[in-house]
Amino acid sequence: MKAALFYGGADIRVETVPTPEPGPGEVLVRVLAAGICGSDLHGYRGNRPPTPGGPRLNGHELAGEVVAVGPEVTTLKVGQRVGVEPRHLIGCGVCRFCRRGDYHLCAYLGQRNGKQVHSTGFAEYSLEDAAKVFPLPDHVSIEDASILDVYSCGVHALHLAPVTPMDSVVVYGAGAIGLTAAEVYAKAGARQVIVLANRPHTLAAAEKLGMTAIDVTACDPVEAVQDLTGGQGVEVVVEAVGGRGATFEPALQMAATGGKVVFIGMYSQPQALNMRLIHRREVSLHPCWSYALWNGVPEFKIALDMLADGLLQPQVLITHRFSLDEIGAGFAAADDKGNSNAIKVVINP
Repeated sequence: MKAALFYGGADIRVETVPTPEPGPGEVLVRVLAAGICGSDLHGYRGNRPPTPGGPRLNGHELAGEVVAVGPEVTTLKVGQRVGVEPRHLIGCGVCRFCRRGDYHLCAYLGQRNGKQVHSTGFAEYSLEDAAKVFPLPDHVSIEDASILDVYSCGVHALHLAPVTPMDSVVVYGAGAIGLTAAEVYAKAGARQVIVLANRPHTLAAAEKLGMTAIDVTACDPVEAVQDLTGGQGVEVVVEAVGGRGATFEPALQMAATGGKVVFIGMYSQPQALNMRLIHRREVSLHPCWSYALWNGVPEFKIALDMLADGLLQPQVLITHRFSLDEIGAGFAAADDKGNSNAIKVVINP
């Protein structure tokens, strides 16, 4: 099969590699669409060491068609269109985290028989665990389903910090992870969802999704949020920027007394926590790492159900499409959003 091999940094080469065969409990998926995740860009920017032993196959946001099933698979059949919860989210199944439904916290996450396994969305085929593969309703497009992994992170944020119809929410950061979380919170019934963005195209996307959009380059974002909430702040802040941490303390300042701050953004360095800012007001902090189960239901399936019910608008977010042979250009567009105006880039193998 053709596959993009990641040799380190921006060195991505499309080569021919063996097509895997499904074993017990596995299926082979023909990849029809795969999103470029923000985490994929860490390696592209040289912030992650090359994989020992040679180049790596990547791509964990994907959807496609089942083309082969292994022994013991009874829930899927060849020809089914499917969304995929990626293989790196497979837990051991027996630890205390897996038993309580938090398999994303498993110490052996993504390991099978002592080896690390992962999806290969940036290839023609990807070997997947049948239990993590979900049939798509006929009216759900493959392309829309390819970014369900991103929406699932928003569902997990909602799990950690739920809202009532009286609550306001700030989403700080308007990349794909922030905008999908904003959609999830809006459809969960929040009274108001405010999106803080710093680029015209992401501000426009937030407004198209029905959010209150604030340009943080034109105001003090904390003051703007206070103005919109009568000086009270919001019940939930979703911090979706991370990086060096310029948004860390402002996110705390936007929270109302008794509010919650959910951190989806990945920080590149330690942050100093101002306890005086949150202690007397009992503001709680909730790191949000990927997703798993919510009351026994896969959060990926919850996101799929929301998509199937017409509650989500992936086409507002999917701005660029490239073939597998053009994957280098796709990563360049995803990496340089200020010039490309990209939000979510999808590869079509």
